[in-house]
Amino acid sequence: MSVPSAMPVSSCIGLTGGIAAGKSTTSERLRRWGWFVVDSDEIAHELMAPGGETWQKLVDVFGERILNEEKAIDRKKLGSIVFRDPQLRETLNRLTHPAIIEKWRKEVADLRARNPNGKIVVSVPLLHEAGLEGEFETILCIGCSYATQLRRLLTRGLEREEAEARIKSQWPIEKKAARSDVLLWNDGSLELLEQQISRFVLVSSSP
Repeated sequence: MSVPSAMPVSSCIGLTGGIAAGKSTTSERLRRWGWFVVDSDEIAHELMAPGGETWQKLVDVFGERILNEEKAIDRKKLGSIVFRDPQLRETLNRLTHPAIIEKWRKEVADLRARNPNGKIVVSVPLLHEAGLEGEFETILCIGCSYATQLRRLLTRGLEREEAEARIKSQWPIEKKAARSDVLLWNDGSLELLEQQISRFVLVSSSP
């Protein structure tokens, strides 16, 4: 995947991890601590809004089968297609990632201009897979066991085959963790994760 050139955002923290590992929960807790969070998944939702450029590209390639009754992209339908086919998944990434990266870079620049001393986190699930390590001063990885990932995805309503396909579409958490600076392990209670986040915040805020 090609990454559009733009100003570096090395003063930010990159947040990544496995699917269903707890990235959204971590982002929400960091916001409570007063940190600014730029979420690439939320940006993807915005870019895929009906009638937009990214929406049209996806409809042109995957057809109207990925749309719901309101003509919005049904991410579950799209996921069921691409997570079973590596080539289609790469096509999806090629069509969406450059625009997503460009937009979160702009959001980071705007936040930095308004809040020069603020802590900024960019949540990027495929940070390592996309080769974006050089964008960040620190990479925080949220991990959990395969069994926990699978259980959480099944709880979300996915069939076992689809849940396993989604997990396997990403790098193993062990590989992500090895290339990250900090690992928070989320196999236990929410309280335990919050304790780890609190320690991370306090260490990151130290002079």
